[in-house]
Amino acid sequence: MRRSLARCMREIAEVLSSRDHAMPIPSEQPPAMEDFARFRSEAGPASVALRLDPLEIGIAGLDAGLAADLLERYAPYSSRSSADPAALRVRFVVADREHFIPPGEPMALAQVRIACDGDRVRYMSHRLAGWFDTVGGSGLAVMGRTGYEPRSRAVDNFIRAAVAWQAACRGGALVHAASAVWNGKAFLFYGQSGAGKSTLAASNRRARIVSDDLSLLLPRADGRLELTGSPFRGTYEEGPRVVGRFPLVAGFRLIQAQRAAVRDVPRVRALSEVVGNLPFVAEAFATRPDLFARVERAFDAIPLAHLHFRKDDSYWDAIAAAGY
Repeated sequence: MRRSLARCMREIAEVLSSRDHAMPIPSEQPPAMEDFARFRSEAGPASVALRLDPLEIGIAGLDAGLAADLLERYAPYSSRSSADPAALRVRFVVADREHFIPPGEPMALAQVRIACDGDRVRYMSHRLAGWFDTVGGSGLAVMGRTGYEPRSRAVDNFIRAAVAWQAACRGGALVHAASAVWNGKAFLFYGQSGAGKSTLAASNRRARIVSDDLSLLLPRADGRLELTGSPFRGTYEEGPRVVGRFPLVAGFRLIQAQRAAVRDVPRVRALSEVVGNLPFVAEAFATRPDLFARVERAFDAIPLAHLHFRKDDSYWDAIAAAGY
């Protein structure tokens, strides 16, 4: 690596410490792999596949109601079955317990615990615990009985974690960011909660907004990142969901200001600001420097800067003036 991992990790720690879009991580670890073996009862015979070309996740063992909820939540990226042999295949089972993390307030901020065991990740939230392989392979999702958290939301958080790791291990990323496609080119706008992602998306009048919350980046054959349409759209509801893949041209850390402008920043700081907005994955970089290196290479050819913006879409003029 050309940049110091230790230096970048210090920068990342600063960004992570400033995040306010997640509850504090509980001290409990997800169940050990041997503990998962006792959960065997599938909820039903239905299945759902989430297709985010070329990444695919199939979930089996669902009852009809939950399958219908997930098909609707993930449309138009969903289907009733998975045909890709390289897909991550998750088996869904029910647990003889209420929850895995005791309920707390507020429910809007979910608690999640991640443990990385090499090429396998264990996961735990309020109602659901599970594990998945990080590139294709297998997984298991175990649902508790509590009604404190809706089932579809519990499954969705697990799927987001699986997508984040599947993307990172392929040289991509799931970024806590807004994203848009303008003139066939994709742009990423990241920052902690309150930075203005939803404001920027709502102010747009020129581009197609892909998300105002989580944006999926996957590499093409030459390694260059592309923005991929996904169901993780956040609160943005204008127009149809965007399907397809678009070349990523630049990424911007959002800063609310009186005048729109693009400002250069030192590369190590710019990279750390991106990495600090990689949910489910960034905290594991200290023990997985190989994964950090993969993400660093993925963004190596992508210009990263600060975007000062106000509550209108003059930010597109600033981006164009900067040569993008």
